Amino acid sequence: MSHLSRRNFLKGSAVIAAAAAAGFHGLFGLRRSLAQMQDDDLQTVLNLAATAETLAATHYYMALTVGVIKFSDFEQKYLRAALESEQVHLDYLMANGGKALTNEFYFPNGVFENKATLATITEVAENAFIGAYLAATRIFAAASQPLLAMVAAQVAGVEAQHLAFMRSVGNQEPPNNVALLEPLFYNVSDAVPTLTPFLEGKAEGFDDIATAYPGREKIMEVVGKSALKPVLPATDPDAFKGAM
Repeated sequence: MSHLSRRNFLKGSAVIAAAAAAGFHGLFGLRRSLAQMQDDDLQTVLNLAATAETLAATHYYMALTVGVIKFSDFEQKYLRAALESEQVHLDYLMANGGKALTNEFYFPNGVFENKATLATITEVAENAFIGAYLAATRIFAAASQPLLAMVAAQVAGVEAQHLAFMRSVGNQEPPNNVALLEPLFYNVSDAVPTLTPFLEGKAEGFDDIATAYPGREKIMEVVGKSALKPVLPATDPDAFKGAM
């Protein structure tokens, strides 16, 4: 799918949403009346976030290891940092009871073969991740879990960094093209139709062979020495010591 555009991808996602999303929702018990607009329960939020982070980690791992795209040294450093960030997010979610609903994902044909396609697909995915974490922020706040809401906001901010950088990799100007992150979803589960092609592989132009999450050990081998500044999640008892 060498000429896949974000617009065409989203259009294709909308076409298959009724059928494909029904399968994923049904398989994992996510059926819900949109008219009710009931909040996702906290376990659903954690599980879907863990699924998204597992997808994201697999995505960046493949970008770094397939070896077709020639990234600059700077781009490679960024991608390794992004990969580590996604793994850190996943570690946090799993430590707090989240469980990925699948460890196998499908990617568009050719996505790891040129920067433009990689940037386009990454923008679709990162926008969905950001929208989902904004929804999680709302849900946690409504459930009187302010520190979890802050963690969701912490993660959304990092995903926005990934979005802007990958737009620059794809030569999209300006890379930082929003003043506010887009609140695409009211509930985290509302992101499932957009991400369903990655989860089921039934969209046109997607590879029908699944790619497995490589696991933490292999990911950290690719990351190498961490370049990330150590930052505690807001739920850590020591997170606010310097502010009090």
